Amino acid sequence: MGLNKKILLAFVMLIILPLLGVGWLTYSTSQTLIETKYGEQTEITLKAISKNIYYVLKEVNYFSDNYAILNSDIQETYRVLNTYEDSQIDLRYENGFEAKLRRSFLSYSPIQSVALYANSGATITASNIYNSLITYAQLRLNPVFKEVQQLKGIPLWIAPGEHTELFGKDAYFYQLRIVKDFYNTSDIGTLLLQIRLNELEKIFHLYNSDNVQTTRFMLVNKAGLVLFDNNEELQGTNILENIEEPFVLNTSKISQKIHFQNTKSIITSHEAELGELGAKDWIIVSITPLQYVTGQINLVIQSVGVILALFLISALIFNFAFVNSIIRFILRVAQAMKRVERGDLTTRVDRIGKDETAVLSKGFNSFVARIGELLEEVKLEQTRKNKAEMMLLQAQIKPHFLFNTLESINILAVRNEGAKVSQMVHRLGNILRISFHGKEEITLKQEFEHLCSYLEIQKYRFEDLFDYQIEADEEVMECGILKLTLQPLVENCIQHGFEGIEYRGLILIHVYIEGERLMIRVQDNGIGMSNVILAGFQYKMFEDMAETDSAEHVEQRGLGVRNVADRLRIHYGKEYGLFICSGENQGTTIQCVLPNTKLGDDYEA
Repeated sequence: MGLNKKILLAFVMLIILPLLGVGWLTYSTSQTLIETKYGEQTEITLKAISKNIYYVLKEVNYFSDNYAILNSDIQETYRVLNTYEDSQIDLRYENGFEAKLRRSFLSYSPIQSVALYANSGATITASNIYNSLITYAQLRLNPVFKEVQQLKGIPLWIAPGEHTELFGKDAYFYQLRIVKDFYNTSDIGTLLLQIRLNELEKIFHLYNSDNVQTTRFMLVNKAGLVLFDNNEELQGTNILENIEEPFVLNTSKISQKIHFQNTKSIITSHEAELGELGAKDWIIVSITPLQYVTGQINLVIQSVGVILALFLISALIFNFAFVNSIIRFILRVAQAMKRVERGDLTTRVDRIGKDETAVLSKGFNSFVARIGELLEEVKLEQTRKNKAEMMLLQAQIKPHFLFNTLESINILAVRNEGAKVSQMVHRLGNILRISFHGKEEITLKQEFEHLCSYLEIQKYRFEDLFDYQIEADEEVMECGILKLTLQPLVENCIQHGFEGIEYRGLILIHVYIEGERLMIRVQDNGIGMSNVILAGFQYKMFEDMAETDSAEHVEQRGLGVRNVADRLRIHYGKEYGLFICSGENQGTTIQCVLPNTKLGDDYEA
């Protein structure tokens, strides 16, 4: 590790990290403490709300008990109703029944409607609002009736949104209970009360901390159904649908962080403990945006963070401004030496002065300059050698193909087939134009023009021997490739792959881009190669084989697959070249791997 890095590391480890750690610890601790204390305070608030709701329901239960059980008029009404068997008769005006209900139940303002169901099925109702209650037959068919019977006279509270098949989706609370005979405690009927609990809204607004109602209070059941919402937005929906995280209503957990309606919030829940009054499984939920809870402390922490950042910047400036100049110079020389090791011979170390450091920088610069001169001489010599090899490889254009093509043109001319003669001459011109092109590298589009001309000439010479397909997207046409790369590969397919076949050959050329490489695949369905010949390609055994081949056999191969591989290696480097896969009677596939470079319009012939 360099000296500069050691100093910087010590500065970071001993000053910056401890300060950041203390800051983060303070922030986390304060956040946790605030959230915990807020959760505890909210728990106390929810307990107080629960107690208030308890008193509200208890008051309603008191009136229900007083009129349903203790009131002799109501008891007598049930006895009379049980003498009627036809539940379809309108009994409201019989014996002053409706007047009795209005003097008793409807005298209590929260009760909006009341229905007395006798065991015989006779029913009498009264209401302060335009509303119709369910029939006794509907009630008996619903499972809630059995639940009420099991309570044996204890009232059952039904909140808005519960049992909508009976009461719809209105905002009223309902109370159901079995009414017993005061004297023999036998069941004499059922009582249904429709109640508007305006006191709930007053209770929730009373415990909001400000006028903007930052805290959301809800009354839900254990399934998450919102029975009452002080914002009147989610009433009748499921609260869990508005919470992004998996969440279970858990009365034992004081508070928890959640995302409620896309806002990070703190949710606190408390069981209402209203079971003895007939309201089972009700839970009071408080939801407060986290920003409201931690807003002021976040502002303080941000201010402290800004001060801390200014302090750290000042410390960094001080550290870098007063580091010893000699140490900085040594580090510069060390870095310069590393760049020279990586091959950057333009590196220089500037030092103004007459001390030893100036002498050292001058000697270093002279040493690097001399190395650069020697390397340039070596590179120039190697470039000349490579160019000579490339010229030698490209000079191996076989004359047989030219002679055979001219002979074919002569035959067409004798037959007086001028159109075909023109086509053959045009294609031969394309081949010669690319062959004599002054630049080593051409676009893939130009290479395909040369290749198509070559294949069309060969198709005329070897009629019905083969077909060919070229698959290449337009985006690859401007990629660079060494000229005369693909012709030797397809020539190998025609002269060796299709030798002696009794079926129509196919040459498939597929071009695609893979990362930073251009992949060209030349595939035929010919006779393939034996393992010996294939091994010769893989392990460069063709050097010895070429020496033993006759001159004519070498001539037949043209530039040859080996020449293409050598040219690619010389021009692009060892990581590029040819990969061959073949088997006897299974065809041959040659994969040509090139760098993905764009040449553009400047390389058009």
